[in-house]
Amino acid sequence: MEHTALLYFVGPAGAGKSTLVATLQEWMQHYRYDGVAINLDPGAESVAYEAAIDVREKFTLREIMDKYNLGPNGAQVVCADLLAVELDWLREQIEEIDCDYFLIDTPGQTELFLYREASKVFVENLSDKSAMVLLLDPLLSRTPEGFVTQLLLASAAHLRFPVPMFPVLTKCDLLKPEEIDQIREWAMDLDKLAMAMPNLAGMSGVLSSELLRVLQVLALESNLIAVSSKEGEGMDDLYSIIQSTFSGGDDLEAHSDNN
Repeated sequence: MEHTALLYFVGPAGAGKSTLVATLQEWMQHYRYDGVAINLDPGAESVAYEAAIDVREKFTLREIMDKYNLGPNGAQVVCADLLAVELDWLREQIEEIDCDYFLIDTPGQTELFLYREASKVFVENLSDKSAMVLLLDPLLSRTPEGFVTQLLLASAAHLRFPVPMFPVLTKCDLLKPEEIDQIREWAMDLDKLAMAMPNLAGMSGVLSSELLRVLQVLALESNLIAVSSKEGEGMDDLYSIIQSTFSGGDDLEAHSDNN
């Protein structure tokens, strides 16, 4: 575990977390890097990758629904909390595997990971080398207002989890090249995002201005990575920034020792 880093893929339902995990894992295997997938979503019917560790071995969403007579939403909350109970099991599973990165697919709803205490227990206790790959919805990001709402989500993650954050614009094949350029420009310079916001009067205008100011204080301006799991684009950029964070741009020692 000394050289292993855990990457938590977090984002709204439908943002493409599972597909991105699968595509990045395939890309890493192609270039002979070690990327092992973990599924933490007990409600997944199926996953697009080979999961070395799967929480469904311990419990599934359907089992929890039947056991506690809950609907899907209530059962998801119970499942999120039950994950903390399985901390020792998960740690033992992880320690048995020697790899560069664990790619962790989190439950579908962002709130279940960001706002439940179980997730904080995971991030703080599983490894001292962790990071979060934060997926941003491409269609919502096309407007200044939609992009700001996702930056607010990023700010919540930033405050809850003191680990490196890698914001990723997913499914960029759904956008025009000029739209991708515009969104990335907003991400790198929040002043330009502020200028793109409509001139709202009254409290709405004050709120928009203050929110952007807070986001700048939190240093959320970033070099947004655009990826397309469908086209396989952006995997090299994502891997490079992860490598730069954890090993100064060089391959992890665990990988180098295998060469």
